[in-house]
Amino acid sequence: MIVDLRIDSKHVLILGGGKQAAKRFFAMAQEGCTITLVSPVISEDIMRASRSGRADVRTMEADITILDDVKPDIVVAATDNAPLNREIMAGAKERGIVRYSASDPDSSDYAHLATTEFDGVVRVAVSTGGRSPAMARKIRDNIRENIASVVTPDILSTIREGRPAR
Repeated sequence: MIVDLRIDSKHVLILGGGKQAAKRFFAMAQEGCTITLVSPVISEDIMRASRSGRADVRTMEADITILDDVKPDIVVAATDNAPLNREIMAGAKERGIVRYSASDPDSSDYAHLATTEFDGVVRVAVSTGGRSPAMARKIRDNIRENIASVVTPDILSTIREGRPAR
């Protein structure tokens, strides 16, 4: 089941500061949620975004106690430390926190889908259930190319204004 979650009022904890964490960080930052990112090493892109007030970034090692310290609604484990990711996923499950592991889709409550957006109004998402993110991106790109002429400015205006479809 594909669901478009509204997370603008949620607090997200992201563990990790590399490429996978950055992908999740920037995707979630666009949704307007509050983000706490924790990692001993953090990419320059994330640091730059945090200086503009988009997130609370903590340069430190994380452990299971971070869940009780931050009290997130959603946790993203995207470290290169597989035992830590597993421990965080288990701890989040025990606490009833929605969870996502960049390295273990089976322990996740949801998947990050390959999405494309038209003027902030229409979103199209493709999921392979975490089995092939590269293929999901390829399919997404193909879909965008093929429906771009269908999602016209008139259609976008109709949706934006809440007018009925004709």
